[in-house]
Amino acid sequence: MVSVFDFHTHTTISDGHADAMEMARRCLKNGYGAYVCSDHVDEGSVGARVPEIVDACRRVAQELGITAVPAVEVTRVPPERVAKVAAKARSLGALLVVVHGETLGDFPQPGLNLAAASCADVDILGHPGLITRQAAEQARSNGIHLEISAAGLHGLTNGHVVKIALDVGASLVLDSDAHRPESLLTSERAQQVLEGSGLTMEAVARVAAEAPPSIFARRGIQLPVLAQES
Repeated sequence: MVSVFDFHTHTTISDGHADAMEMARRCLKNGYGAYVCSDHVDEGSVGARVPEIVDACRRVAQELGITAVPAVEVTRVPPERVAKVAAKARSLGALLVVVHGETLGDFPQPGLNLAAASCADVDILGHPGLITRQAAEQARSNGIHLEISAAGLHGLTNGHVVKIALDVGASLVLDSDAHRPESLLTSERAQQVLEGSGLTMEAVARVAAEAPPSIFARRGIQLPVLAQES
């Protein structure tokens, strides 16, 4: 079975159904190598939520001994203001930035994928829906990973995302978008979603093995992080 890692999870800081400690405990149980808390932020909430996320991750690391990484998912922000919100989140302590892409699971904002893929502060373009070749090429050029989503309707276009990514040489990552502990990935579930997206077994193993260290290395994140009070 493949190893599990997850850069897209939510807690009660935004719209999740469990706090960071409970989510992190399930991550440990499921064999995760780290816990990443990436709650939703927008223009109005980024200033208040990022410090909450940073504090929650510090407490998780201290109590559970798991690497806990503060992140955000920039959500429902107009394309022209994505870069501003991403930069602010990073300045407040978010080590990784996910952008809520043009998923068919809700109401996609035209131009959002390209805006996110063009932003130097973005690490992952979450559930990018029917992403265009242009946006995928931009993501590749900027080292941004395209997300294969294990979350219900967000995963409707996983096959398309994989095909476009492979065509242009863009990097892929699997995420759960979990809002509850029981929705976090297991090794078995991760392999099923990756295979179901159309990847070969060789590619499944490669995505599972290469995406996490690549994402951390891009930001110079050393594991473990936040194990002590700074």
